[in-house]
Amino acid sequence: MLRARACWVYGKFGSFDFPDDHIHQQAASERLVQHLYHDHIAVRVEAALALSEMLDHEVVQDLLRPGLGSILKVFLKIMDDIDFEELVGALRKIVVAFEDEIAPFAVSLCQKLS
Repeated sequence: MLRARACWVYGKFGSFDFPDDHIHQQAASERLVQHLYHDHIAVRVEAALALSEMLDHEVVQDLLRPGLGSILKVFLKIMDDIDFEELVGALRKIVVAFEDEIAPFAVSLCQKLS
């Protein structure tokens, strides 16, 4: 599945610095967010893992910040659909990256994860 492979590539190399390539990082992260809603679970999982790897880039954090609540819901839904330890690590990276903004979602995260 080509989409899952493309997401996998960003999951492996998304944290790399691409010189002066904020447009690429923004476009890639927008596409990964779209893939979080894909029909196939493999694409959703790889997109979730890739997004967490791209959080090293400030432009990606700025893009995700307004939709943080929706992204967290999607992550939790994917985690309901498949028990995959790497998703917990990816969610942990999101919580760390958005530690100042995560408070309104903390109760629902804890309830869902318990």
